[in-house]
Amino acid sequence: MGRKDKKTPPENKPLISPGLLLINCPSEYFVHIPMGTFGICDYLRQKNIKAKILNLSLYNRDEIYKKLGYYLELFQPTHIGLIFHWQETAGGVIRLSEYIKSRTESIKIICGGFTAGYFGENLLEKCNFIDFIIKGDPEKPLEMLLKGTDVCKVPNLIYRNPEGIKSNNPSYFIDRKTLSNISFCDLTFLYDYDLYIKSVENRMGFPVFIGRGCIFSCRYCGGSRKAFRLHSGRAKPIARSIESVISDLRRLKEFTGKIYLCYENDRTYIKNLFRALKRENDLVKSFQLNYGAWRLFDKKFLELYRDIFLPSNSDKPFFELSPEVFVDKSREKIKGRKLFYSMRELEENLNLIRSHLGEDVNVYLFFSRYHDTVTSYNDMKKEITGIFRLSHNFFSNNVFNVNISYDHLSTDIASLCWEKYTDNPHELDTLISSIRKIKSHELYSFPFNNLCVYLPRTLSEEDVLRCEMLIFVLNYLERFFPELFHILFSCLEEKTVDLVEEIINSAYINKPGNFFATFDFCDLLERIRHTLTMQKTLFSQIPFIEDLTNFLIKKSSFYERPWTPASFYHTSHPKLDNAFISVNEHDYLNMGIFLRKLKKEGVKTLNAEMTVFIFLIDEILSMTYETYCATIKNFEKGISLNEYYGMMDRKHIFNLSYHKDLIARLFQSGVLY
Repeated sequence: MGRKDKKTPPENKPLISPGLLLINCPSEYFVHIPMGTFGICDYLRQKNIKAKILNLSLYNRDEIYKKLGYYLELFQPTHIGLIFHWQETAGGVIRLSEYIKSRTESIKIICGGFTAGYFGENLLEKCNFIDFIIKGDPEKPLEMLLKGTDVCKVPNLIYRNPEGIKSNNPSYFIDRKTLSNISFCDLTFLYDYDLYIKSVENRMGFPVFIGRGCIFSCRYCGGSRKAFRLHSGRAKPIARSIESVISDLRRLKEFTGKIYLCYENDRTYIKNLFRALKRENDLVKSFQLNYGAWRLFDKKFLELYRDIFLPSNSDKPFFELSPEVFVDKSREKIKGRKLFYSMRELEENLNLIRSHLGEDVNVYLFFSRYHDTVTSYNDMKKEITGIFRLSHNFFSNNVFNVNISYDHLSTDIASLCWEKYTDNPHELDTLISSIRKIKSHELYSFPFNNLCVYLPRTLSEEDVLRCEMLIFVLNYLERFFPELFHILFSCLEEKTVDLVEEIINSAYINKPGNFFATFDFCDLLERIRHTLTMQKTLFSQIPFIEDLTNFLIKKSSFYERPWTPASFYHTSHPKLDNAFISVNEHDYLNMGIFLRKLKKEGVKTLNAEMTVFIFLIDEILSMTYETYCATIKNFEKGISLNEYYGMMDRKHIFNLSYHKDLIARLFQSGVLY
């Protein structure tokens, strides 16, 4: 009987375990990781799929690809998820996906986020190195894709097949229970999370995830109700349970004490969250909360905030409010009636904040220029005047915890503005071309501080240039020479803007070259002085303009002074260098007191108070002329240091320690030599 051959069983090749590496692409704009990224990792962990996060924005440019290679080798992902949420990261997403694909064909590249979902099929058509796009909620689609489900059955997925690019329309929307069972605060999913915590703590803090979607339709916002329909297919918002948010905060407490919250579909939800937090003794006074508000604050919110969160003397928490425009009628059109408030109501609300929190919280007011409600140069000038006058009013009323930002309106992908005013809005090339033109100043010579693709077509190129020059000069004055800025507004009020406009029109608008790159402040000062002294009405309102401009020219030279190593050598008979000294009629640096004196006495009866300014390496020292004559002016007589110290002792002017420190600083700065 012959031997029966045994059948050899087929070889069981081990299946490769799926793994997703989510990458926040390198960007000069965003170090923050979109909030849902941590939730994706936790969702996949619960489905036994490994996932990690790599934030390439944390690293220097010269180490980005080295870090990428190291973590690819370490983690061995089967799929890479490139976060394409904010439109400003477009360049980084494209460069990185192309780089990865050029080195390995085996890893599948998935793109997701607002911008990826908005461009969808067009993004896949333009970028053949991207394999999949997820439009809308990513959790279930990623699970199915990584587990090998047939792509035609994966909801929210855009993909390629032999017939071309196919799209499975968004049909998966995460439910409240699932959303609440995910942690959005487990930083162990992130490589080098300690670097990330350090980075976000230097900014606004770790963002706390509340929910998705929006009930409002702000015209400029890429996260509005209508925008969510376009990039995510989402028709209504969804929020996590309060218990799940508190659970996340308890986990987050292990990593950081600084958090950020900006999700206000329902202010009642936020106050209920605060009430629940107040009952958690281990969480009360554990966090510093920076808060982005969509509407004005009420008393109960402020009371709860005061009771629950930490103040800080060195790094104050902040509130954000975005009035967007100065004119009330324009704001109502932009924000809608539900979120509208008047400028008067805003100022009353700032007083309410101060009454509850004092100056323990900074308030940032965000205005932006070139909304579609501003259709003419005169409209823009009215906006500019109102915003800078408001900033002056805060200062003159000793409100120092309110800060105004006046940037270009960011033309958010999927916003009503983007959809209405951008040619070919659903073409990726439109975005890439716009970014390139803005960065290279191909369209305009002035610097942009946002991705401002839309400018009102009712404004001519010259109108826009005049607006930019006006804002640039006023910003420059307020930032570097607040003495002149506040004195002008205090004395001339709105005519300050007329004055700057007149100088721009007569001297700068037709001048060859780039005004913004070659701006000469001393030239501007001379023109302001000349214009005011030539117009009797204006000169009578600032009769000390000659003295003020002389001081500011000295101050400008102080800013431009090249840094030199400090000298600790003291000659026994020093000389005084008057190039570093300015004698003036008033103490312009003590601006609050000077403005109050100006208001009380009036320009015509304003008494001079001779003041001496000494320009040191790191600060400007001021003293009365009498003090100057009694102290360091004596070095003009050729006295020795010992004679000086003896004289100060006999006259009982301060103490020896003070004078030795002063003399050392004067030598280090070159004032004495």
